Amino acid sequence: MKTGFLACAALAMMIAGAQAAPQRDEKVYAAVVANRAGALDLLKQIVNIDSGTGDVAGGAKVAAILGDRLKALGAAVRTEKSEVPDLPDNLVAVFHGTGKGKILIVAHFDTVFGPGTVAGRPFSIDGTRAHGPGVGDEKAGDVNAVTALKILHDLSFKNYATITLLLDSSEERGSPSCTNLIKTLAAQSDVEFNMEPGDAPDVLTVWRKGSSNIVIHVAGRAAHSGMAP
Repeated sequence: MKTGFLACAALAMMIAGAQAAPQRDEKVYAAVVANRAGALDLLKQIVNIDSGTGDVAGGAKVAAILGDRLKALGAAVRTEKSEVPDLPDNLVAVFHGTGKGKILIVAHFDTVFGPGTVAGRPFSIDGTRAHGPGVGDEKAGDVNAVTALKILHDLSFKNYATITLLLDSSEERGSPSCTNLIKTLAAQSDVEFNMEPGDAPDVLTVWRKGSSNIVIHVAGRAAHSGMAP
C-alpha cells in the first residue's frame, strides 16, 4: 500500500465539492499533507491488531480505536450488533451538517488473515510502501476515511446534511454481519463512497465488477439423454 494518502485527499475534496474544479484544492491537499504522519500512526496502530473475519476480540479492539477518533471529531457513534452469530459488531458514525446532501461512506476493518499473523509480520514501511496484514484491504481505507473526516472537521466544512461512516466487521465474507444495515443506510443516502483500495496508480475507481450467487432448483427424474431418456 502506497503511503501518499491520495485517496484521503480525493475523498475530502469530493465531499467538499472540489471534484468539479480543474485542479486540486490546495487548502484541502495541504491539510492532507499535514495529517500524513498522524494517519500513518493510526494505520500502524490498527494494522498491528489481528482482526481476521470472525475474530470478535480483535475486531472490537480496532472498532474501539476508530470509534474514539470519530467521537473526538463530534460524530454520533453507535454500535450495531452483528446480524449473525460469531462476528464482531459493526460501527456507525454520523456527522450532522447544515447542507442538503446525505453521504454514506462504507469501509471494513476485518481482514483475511488469521490470529498470530501480526506477530510474524507487523506493520512496516519500506520507502513509500507500507506492509502488514490488511494494510491495503482495508485498514488504509479505514484510516483514509477517518482522516478525511478529520480534515473536513478541522476546515469547519459543514455543507452536507449528514455524513455516515459504516465500519463493517465482515466484508471479507460478504458482509453477513450487516447486510440489512447496508441496505437501510444506502436507501437513506444520496451517494456512497466505498473505501476499498483503488486501481494503480492510487486512483479513484468509479466502476467495479459485480458478482451474484444463483441457486437453481430442478424437479424431475434422473435420466441420461442418450441411454435412458
